[in-house]
Amino acid sequence: MNAVDLRQKLPHRYPMVMIDTVEKVGATSAVAWKNVTVNEPHFPGHFPNAPVMPGVLVMEALCQLVWLWAVENGHTKPGYEGGVRMSGIRKLRFRRPTLPGDLLRLEIEVTDRKERTLEVKSTASVEDQPAVVGQLIFELISG
Repeated sequence: MNAVDLRQKLPHRYPMVMIDTVEKVGATSAVAWKNVTVNEPHFPGHFPNAPVMPGVLVMEALCQLVWLWAVENGHTKPGYEGGVRMSGIRKLRFRRPTLPGDLLRLEIEVTDRKERTLEVKSTASVEDQPAVVGQLIFELISG
């Protein structure tokens, strides 16, 4: 799935789109990629002489992948008519900084699915080194 396909499924637009390509979306998991480039709008201020992608934006990328998973598996509708809302975080750890030039691999695995909630194991990594790992909890919003 490329950027054009993503635009039809996610409501996010520049500068908040945090996924560049999708490798796979399965029944219980998904994998996507984010190319971290130095010209992204957060780098001039975070931090000018030592740019680091804010951890909250790495988490946002993982949340967008969960949203995409929910759309592709029929749990919500594309765009603004439904979606997912993060409602909790468990055991989230930041293991390494995400820097300009990194190719960020985003992986999610649904570990628990109830009627209106999802629990998701999430990992963002660079060259097989974990950058962010943790359990995220979401509420499914029907459209």
